[in-house]
Amino acid sequence: MQLLLISITIINFSIGAWLYYVLRKSRFLFSDRFGYTASYFASSILGLVASLNFMLLFPNHFGVVGVLNILLGITIGFLYGSMFNAQSLIAGIYNGGISAIMGTMLGLVVKNPAICGLPGTIASEQEMIIFFALFSLCIQGISALLLQFSFKV
Repeated sequence: MQLLLISITIINFSIGAWLYYVLRKSRFLFSDRFGYTASYFASSILGLVASLNFMLLFPNHFGVVGVLNILLGITIGFLYGSMFNAQSLIAGIYNGGISAIMGTMLGLVVKNPAICGLPGTIASEQEMIIFFALFSLCIQGISALLLQFSFKV
């Protein structure tokens, strides 16, 4: 199970790095408005997916992983936002941090549904972890393809 989570995390970061490379290479071809939207979108999705995967990998270290997820989300937002202008930088940092917090909370609820008052007997913990890990992979892939497709206009 750990091997599956590690491989999904590596694939998600590879998709994020590829998307960063594509955006960086073609950043002069689109307007500030599209740059802002791309920064907002990419940092939100990658921050959410990365923090969810790290929370599923290290569930027993909530404090350390939570802080590292927020720093990782802010760093991701800074990287994507710094390609364009100041408004996209601010949007990237903000949305990267917020999505990292959301991914951390989602990871906690996946591990212990009783936190939100949800019944814990719907599916086993292992099934939920695998489902959300694969779901994060699908979300990351679909969002990267949508952003890539938006260049083809």
